Amino acid sequence: MRPTDWRFWSALFAATIFLGYSAAFLGYSAAADQCDSAQDPEAAIADCTRGIKSGKSKGRDLAAYYNNRAVAYRARGDNDRAIADLNEAIRLDSKLAMAFNNRGAAYNEQGDNDRAIADLNEAIRLDPKFTMAFNNRGNAYNAKGDNDRAIADFNEAIRLDPKLARAFQNRGSTYHDKGDNDRAIADFDEAIRIDPEDASVFNSRGNAYRARGDYDRAIADHNAAIRLDPKSVKAFVGRGVTYHAKGDLGRAITDYNEAIRLNPKSPLAYFARGRSYLFAGSVEKALADLDQASALAPDNAYLALWVEIASQRNNLPSRLAQTSSRIDMKVWPAPVIRLFLGQMTPAAVLAAAADPDVTRKKGQVCEANFYSGELSLTKGLKDEATRLFRLAASDCPRSFNEWEAANAQLKTLGVVP
Repeated sequence: MRPTDWRFWSALFAATIFLGYSAAFLGYSAAADQCDSAQDPEAAIADCTRGIKSGKSKGRDLAAYYNNRAVAYRARGDNDRAIADLNEAIRLDSKLAMAFNNRGAAYNEQGDNDRAIADLNEAIRLDPKFTMAFNNRGNAYNAKGDNDRAIADFNEAIRLDPKLARAFQNRGSTYHDKGDNDRAIADFDEAIRIDPEDASVFNSRGNAYRARGDYDRAIADHNAAIRLDPKSVKAFVGRGVTYHAKGDLGRAITDYNEAIRLNPKSPLAYFARGRSYLFAGSVEKALADLDQASALAPDNAYLALWVEIASQRNNLPSRLAQTSSRIDMKVWPAPVIRLFLGQMTPAAVLAAAADPDVTRKKGQVCEANFYSGELSLTKGLKDEATRLFRLAASDCPRSFNEWEAANAQLKTLGVVP
């Protein structure tokens, strides 16, 4: 999930925009209390609550208190309370574009992208020059897999504010998702020029360099991200994945260990370390890490699939039927799960991978071939597995885990990728 942009708003004080909480938060400077302060969420919640309960504010002024308390709740990680407050802000003032923007951002962070887009549409209708609403809607479209609409929104955000580093970063990430890493790197370069202290952009550019096969530049960028933010789990994971791609599993696992130390509840870090253990032949350690990743994100279909692969390599019974009950089986990669459950054939999965969007189709065909290869391997069909892994190694985007895994499997089978 990419960072969304939230605004404090105040009809209570004269306003000047400033950055707060993180680069994703925009606020207004406070003149009297902490209700629109970005420095201390707890103080903001307390002061906004006092303002709400005082009974002195009505209409838009009262809506401002609810809006600002919602931003503070979000900073504390409580999106449910944030949405409840935004509902009330919108009830009090149905023309408050910031409240629609913030609620759209909250829905986006919860994965409810259709509701997010509906709210962001309304924010833009109320304020056609609301830069952050275009940026947030771009994030929601990207999360839905509609990268072309996402790029159109980021383009508009950049047109409205050519110095909005976040919009360049998000557009770059979307180009990366489309496999256009040259454009992605150009956007990340511009984001870094505008804001050279944002660790997340260096990390994103490092991922793009890795996808382009430029591992040394990727590591340099991940190093820069870690220097700027020594607690960045994503930067340690990104550098670890790059070390893994270079064949240095020792350094890769050291970085994953640090990521897990920083955040013992990061499914990303456990997944990355588990895959490295799996490729190194430490299948028991791999299964332990992949199990932990799946437990932390039980609705993630890909984690369930990797747990299944590690279980099969450990000659353990399948648990996929049980874990799939927590997964949305109406969307991709549900056909791949059905393949492992014996409910679909590889040919049927390949047919299901077709999509009008060329980029999405390429990724889904890549995954269909790779996972069909894994299943063929467990059945002892090495020639068929080799054929499918060759297809994945040839056609998968380099940013996909399945591309790296297909190459690793070919080496294990004694085949030059």
